[in-house]
Amino acid sequence: MLRIVSTLIAGTALATVAAPAANAATTSHGEHGLDRKVKAAADRLVADGAPGVIVMTRRGGHVSHVTAGVSDQATGAPMDHRLLVRVGSVTKSFAATVVLQLAAEHRLSLDDTVEKWLPGVVRGNGNDGSKITVRQLLAQTSGLNEYVMDPRVLGDPDREWTPAELVAIAMEKPPAHAPGADWNYANTNYILAGMIIEKVTGRPVGTELRQRLFTPLRLRHTSYPTTSKTFPGPYVHGYYPGYGDVSTLISPSSARTSGGIVSTVDDVAKFNRALFTGRLLPARMMREMKTVRPVNDDGVIEDYGLGVARIKFSCGYAWGHDGGFPGYRTWSYTSTDGRRQAMLTYNTSAVEHDEKFRADLGKAADTAFCA
Repeated sequence: MLRIVSTLIAGTALATVAAPAANAATTSHGEHGLDRKVKAAADRLVADGAPGVIVMTRRGGHVSHVTAGVSDQATGAPMDHRLLVRVGSVTKSFAATVVLQLAAEHRLSLDDTVEKWLPGVVRGNGNDGSKITVRQLLAQTSGLNEYVMDPRVLGDPDREWTPAELVAIAMEKPPAHAPGADWNYANTNYILAGMIIEKVTGRPVGTELRQRLFTPLRLRHTSYPTTSKTFPGPYVHGYYPGYGDVSTLISPSSARTSGGIVSTVDDVAKFNRALFTGRLLPARMMREMKTVRPVNDDGVIEDYGLGVARIKFSCGYAWGHDGGFPGYRTWSYTSTDGRRQAMLTYNTSAVEHDEKFRADLGKAADTAFCA
């Protein structure tokens, strides 16, 4: 879901330095059969306009990485799977997991209203937090509108936004539909989810993410910046049409729990594998997370649950979430037994609506997950 969009100002990004050590136990980068197929698919995406592409695949205990193109157009540095990227709305799976953990601990209920935890925050122009549940936030069925396309957000990428300010922008519009009546994707839902996490726990979201997920899973290259535009390590440079390298120009404060995490393909894969094999949530909460409805998300047909989606491939179903941040796009897919995975990321926002690219992207994802 390419939902974090900004009008940008030109600037100079930080130079890429040596990459950190690999994080996978059994890894190959050779010309095996699957690697060759995935490499051909990645090369097509670069030919279609992506500066660089990373594809990680898992088959049982074997992990492989294929790259194509460059991570930095200014220097010509090749793409490297160990580099950091902004994973955008993949963050929603992390945030939903924390909320469901809190529900499992009986510290909140998915049937609690937003008003119970955030009194007066969702109010005005027909918006009513007393009629919206926590479950509806996570499922994108609250009816609340989006904030990211507002000119105040679009026109000031450097500004440090508070969650309350972002929600207030969405409250200026009437709801898209009654709570639970339909589905519409809005980052507002997950900004509110983050606010509820902080209200329930009394601690910053970043602390909860770190202590509940990042540290236990040893996601050593995953972080949750709220205001810092820089990266905590070597990174892939992201490009936005008309503005060039926008890697360090946008405050992640406009994304937060809707799309603010910085990570690597291996760390995202490790999190997804733990999540979908039942290591992070009890069975009843996994059933809640995997209760889905069919949706059409900007042309992507999938079944959406609570912060995760089910996607049909030629070989069966995968679970995950996609995410976009200006200059970055990530797609994550994991089988329910964790034995099959595919992670794809590329570093431009210029190809999102290109029909050939999208067709080739679909083929690349199927190849990476199924071949």
